[in-house]
Amino acid sequence: MKVSLIIPAYNEEKYIERTLKAIQGAEIIVVCNGCTDKTEEIARNYADKVVVLAEKGVSRARNEGAKVASHSRLVFMDADMLPEKDLFEKIFLSSYTVGTCHVKADSLRFLDRFLMWAKSQFHGLGTCTGLLFIDKDIFEKAHGFEEYLTKKEDGRLLRRARKLGRFGIADVYVYNNMRRYRQKGYLKIWFFWMKEYIFPSKKEYESVR
Repeated sequence: MKVSLIIPAYNEEKYIERTLKAIQGAEIIVVCNGCTDKTEEIARNYADKVVVLAEKGVSRARNEGAKVASHSRLVFMDADMLPEKDLFEKIFLSSYTVGTCHVKADSLRFLDRFLMWAKSQFHGLGTCTGLLFIDKDIFEKAHGFEEYLTKKEDGRLLRRARKLGRFGIADVYVYNNMRRYRQKGYLKIWFFWMKEYIFPSKKEYESVR
């Protein structure tokens, strides 16, 4: 299956092994950016390629991963997410050249499930939740991720790229880790993203570990 999965990882030792064990049918590239924990050590046990960057920066990490990808269809996914079993097969078979998929919570809590369902409803506007896929030629024409960004870099790329290719939402799911919602508060996170969508700021996105 000719899909290259690129996972940027900053101090993800608590979650990345679970994620990597769940991946089937894709070349796995982990980009450790500024890690000070065991993320790199864990990644080397599962990934096909591991890229190590000295400094933290999710956008640069994604771009560096794309440079070493072997296949023409790129998938970018967060390090703490879980893919459905046939996720990469469906993305590979999709006729879309750029897009995302649906998202579910990685828990059975009603509020978690409702929030992820609600978030999925906005994906048609050119947003995503932890995963996007794009053909390499479209990625290059869109000039990749903007490396000065620490948040919303994925949505900005999607909205540029959808003008260059065929955008769509693959009929498959990823499971989102709900740690940020639990630590920071559900309403606070929800209003944060609504505010950022309408009035984007340059404030760095806080890491939650």
